[in-house]
Amino acid sequence: MTFIKDNKGFLSLLDGILAILILFMGLLIFNSVLNFYSPTPQDDHVDSKIANDVMELMILNIDENSYSTLEYVVIILKANDNNLNYETKNNIANILGNFLNKMIPDKNYLLVENNVLDGEVLVEKGDIQTASNISTTNRNLGEYSFTLSIF
Repeated sequence: MTFIKDNKGFLSLLDGILAILILFMGLLIFNSVLNFYSPTPQDDHVDSKIANDVMELMILNIDENSYSTLEYVVIILKANDNNLNYETKNNIANILGNFLNKMIPDKNYLLVENNVLDGEVLVEKGDIQTASNISTTNRNLGEYSFTLSIF
């Protein structure tokens, strides 16, 4: 039996490099198993806070006249003594619908005033009765209380 003569240590170096590569590959496999994607319950409800975000934008999004979208609605309601005739409701629905369609074009929504108008629907898109995942938030602006539901 003949043994390979390795006087300069090349085979030992090659053996060491192979051992390090095998160890490195083992660490990569272990790391990929740890980072394997498994859905969590939170992933199912990605839109759970979208209503809150949109309502914040309705309050914080100020135009050139220094009024937010909801402030315009309140101004219109106060100017008409909280009377929702056809013209007033149509004007409010246009303002809110334009804003909501721009912010969430692929979602359905329902915006209700709960306090002064006693649950009057201001604007809606879609049928909330058939919705399976609804995100809802409330905001008060003066004496008015608005509830936004996105589904």
